[in-house]
Formats: sequence, C-alpha cells, structure tokens
Amino acid sequence: MTEADRAGDRIERTIEVQGIATHLFEAGPPTAPPLLYLHGTHLGNLWLDHHRLLAQQFHLFAPDIPGFGLSERPDWMHDMSDYVLYFRDLMAALGLERAALVGHSLGGWMAAEIAVWYPERVSRLVLSNAAGLRVKGVPMADIFALSPQRLLETCFENLMAAAPLIPREINTDYFVRLYAERTTLAALAWNPHYDPKLARRLQQLSCPTLIVWGARDRLIPPAYGQEWQRLIPGAQLVMLEGTGHMPMFEVCEQWVAHVSAFLQPSQPQEVKSS
Repeated sequence: MTEADRAGDRIERTIEVQGIATHLFEAGPPTAPPLLYLHGTHLGNLWLDHHRLLAQQFHLFAPDIPGFGLSERPDWMHDMSDYVLYFRDLMAALGLERAALVGHSLGGWMAAEIAVWYPERVSRLVLSNAAGLRVKGVPMADIFALSPQRLLETCFENLMAAAPLIPREINTDYFVRLYAERTTLAALAWNPHYDPKLARRLQQLSCPTLIVWGARDRLIPPAYGQEWQRLIPGAQLVMLEGTGHMPMFEVCEQWVAHVSAFLQPSQPQEVKSS
C-alpha cells in the first residue's frame, strides 16, 4: 500500500486486492463513519465536488472500479460475482468491517449486490440512478449505441455540468481507454443488461436504504427508482427535479444533503422528495 499524492486531507493511493492494483481516493476524518463510494460508468479517477462534500462528514473511500479509471481489469474478471467478491476483499483490505455504501449507476448495481450477498458488511445503502434491474415496458437507453457526445446529452440536463468529464484532448489514448471501459461494461451488462435474480433477492435486504433519482433521467428512467423502492423493504425514495442521470453533478449540494442526512445516524432518517 503506497501513498501517491496528498492534497489537503485527500490521499490518493494504490492498494492491491486479488492481484489488482486498485487506485483510490481517501478523505475525511478517520474517526468519522466510513463510507465506500462506487462510481458509475466512465467516472473513475475523478475527485469531484460531491466527494469533497461527503468527506466533510464521513471517512470516504472512492476506488476506481476495475476496468475503469486507473484500476485495470484482469482477464479472469468477467461477471458481477467476480466484482462482489473483489469488493468484499477490498473492504477487508481497507479495514472496513462494516460501512455505508453509496453507489451511482453501475456502482449502484454493485452496491446492491454487495448488500445482498454480504449484509453484515453494509450499515446503510444509498442507490443513485442505479442499474441492475429490468422494468417491463420501460426500456433503458442503449449506452453501447451512443457516441460519447450523445451519451453526455442523454445523461445531463445541463451540459455545462459535464465539464469535468470533457477530455482535454481527444486522441488515440482517449479512444483506447473508452473502448476498454465499454468492454468492461459489456462483460457486465451486454446481455442481459441486468441481474435477473436480483429483484427477488432484494426482498431479503434489511439495511436502511435510500433511493435517489433524477426526475429527468433519460438513461435509466425514474420508473426504475420506483422499482428499487418497491422491491427493497422500507426503502425511501427521493426524486430530484431539474436533473437526470447525473444529479451529483447538476444539483450537487442537494444530492449530498439528502445522502448525508440519511447516512448520519444522529439525524432523523425520514427524507422528503424535492
């Protein structure tokens, strides 16, 4: 385990898990409640405002999921079960016997699977615009058919908020990295694009769960947020107006306020839609 960079209270480092050199950011008071944040597709190796705000109240760990950012995906890592076992070992390597999990999009799907298979490791669960389910009659957008520009237009209501995702230079390295990340996504969500067994297994979840969704999500429509709430016993749903698939970019402070209020054990847990 080596420290690569320190900026304020943020540490950037690499930790080896199952032979995978995993790049991660760590920030926040070590005595604060631990929080593992799992990013969505193409959102690895980014330190953003919502990370910084969460780290003011929590001991935040934000790894690059293998196959994204600076964490390479080995050839043997093919399906969701490989990732669930990997995250189990990552939590152990980080000393996280039990932690809150916050996941967005693909990371939300992974967080839900971890909570299903290792409920003793998850204190609270937040799923934001999460993939992983199928709602009959409500198709998701086909991310594999979208160009990078069209994907941004689908995910964002305000393209100005997408500025952190715009590459400085669109060159061969950019397209190689994009292809590698889409290959990882295809291994997990090409056919089917969800876990057919997850819906039934979610009914066994007992940890407090918050679902946060952008009311204008065109990638994974709001009906999916309602389905997550229906399937998870006692789950709460917050529908954020004026934003789509990337609420932590477009309405960052509002998104963080809902997540933080839910995760703080000293705070009232009832949240209302905005």
